[in-house]
Amino acid sequence: MGGQSQAEKALAEITRDLGSNLYLYQILEETPNGVMVVNLQHQIIYANPAACHFLSISCNEIVAASIAEVLDAENAGLFRLIADFLNSPAGQKMSRFRHEIEIKGEDGQHTDIDVVLVYPPSRPDYYLLYLIDITARKKLEAELRRRNTFFHNLIDSSVDGIIAADMKGRLILFNQGAQALLGYSEEEAFGSLHVTGLYNEGVAYELIKRMRSDDYGGKGRLLHHELMVKNRDEQMIPVRFSGGIIYDRGQEIATFGIFTDLRAMQKIEEDLEQTHNMLMQSEKMAGLGRLAAGVAHEINNPMSGIMLYANLVKEALGDGHPSGEDLDVIIHEAERCKVIVADLLEFSHQTTYDMALVDLNDIVRKTIGVLKNQPLFQNIEMQLDLEDELLPIFGNSIRLNQVVMNIVVNAAQAMAGQGTIRIFSRTRASRDIVEIVVSDTGPGIQEDQFEKIFDPFYTTKEPGEGTGLGLSVSYAIVKEHKGIIRVTSQPGGGAVFSLRFPAVMENLSGGNHEQ
Repeated sequence: MGGQSQAEKALAEITRDLGSNLYLYQILEETPNGVMVVNLQHQIIYANPAACHFLSISCNEIVAASIAEVLDAENAGLFRLIADFLNSPAGQKMSRFRHEIEIKGEDGQHTDIDVVLVYPPSRPDYYLLYLIDITARKKLEAELRRRNTFFHNLIDSSVDGIIAADMKGRLILFNQGAQALLGYSEEEAFGSLHVTGLYNEGVAYELIKRMRSDDYGGKGRLLHHELMVKNRDEQMIPVRFSGGIIYDRGQEIATFGIFTDLRAMQKIEEDLEQTHNMLMQSEKMAGLGRLAAGVAHEINNPMSGIMLYANLVKEALGDGHPSGEDLDVIIHEAERCKVIVADLLEFSHQTTYDMALVDLNDIVRKTIGVLKNQPLFQNIEMQLDLEDELLPIFGNSIRLNQVVMNIVVNAAQAMAGQGTIRIFSRTRASRDIVEIVVSDTGPGIQEDQFEKIFDPFYTTKEPGEGTGLGLSVSYAIVKEHKGIIRVTSQPGGGAVFSLRFPAVMENLSGGNHEQ
């Protein structure tokens, strides 16, 4: 470490300057921050005890040493940064430079140091280096970052939407759950979305009003409110909302809300209600079936007698007799009664039929092949979208044909012979259910008719145009096939009938089947 005499002269000069201000010298010696005075040749001409401690060098050895010599290899880059800074006009003009380093002590512990260079214009022949121990601050910052990362990940991983806004309604938090729920990206939300845009007019202010009240969970809190929020496409989504106000020293600084999507829950509730209604319908149908069976058997024999004797009288009177037309009416109406009786027997499961493997696609094609040439279907567009290689079901093709025909004919009659009927088939994702869906573009089913459409003898047609047994018989046939029939509709938006049956996985090696 050369240049000892020159450094000592500089140190003596600085010491004389400090000597006239002993209290300043005392402050430098006692301060926990390191202070060094370095000449423009980067030789240290003064270092206080704190600086010597940080650099693990005695105060006698550090004087006249070069900055490059006292820095370890890991921090050698600092010397180059200082030199570049001092040699640049911009650096001299700024007169201040800051850089963080890490110094390894004799005990192996690392100390984080914030190095601040000050180049005083009044004394351009040296510069000052301040060494500030920021180890505790760095640890605190790391802990804060860790906690912030943890809470950020916790909030982002929530399936619920979590949103926060300042008191002017500007968003400050919009987690991934909120993005999935409302369809906004984080950039869109922070860039253009105001918190009031999530609700219908006035709702946001009503929520704030209730949060400030003591009546909805305590001041600053609002728990378990069901309301509607608007997504990016202006669609309304039902949610359960809980939220509150964030305070700082008693001042309101932000609001937050937790939004739980209720669509899946509402769908489950609707399915449960529909299942309950179907169970009630099954009980009702079972009782009506027993009644219908008894009535059908009691009516069948007299009707056969009426038709037999009416035909005998007609033959005895001969052709052209004035009473012949009256007898034809008797025979026709008796035949209609026989058809109704047959439907009643079918409805009450009093008939038997063979069951075999059935392809529902074939059922649909054969049914449409029979109907498409009927006058009612001349102005109706039939759209078929049948899944290739649809799994078979175990059933009776004739009875299933009757079900499809009843639904398709009802759709055509509801549309008054004008519109579109779409039929598609599919194997559902679980691969154990085969489904046929029939939809139309008719007027739909009124809400008050939903609970009645499968009731025997219920019909919306004019008297004499229908018996009201078509859908009742269809319901009974589907149930006999261990299936489910469901209907959905919006007034003016057509009706959708879904027929679901257990699929049969065929055993290709042995020819057996498994349900």
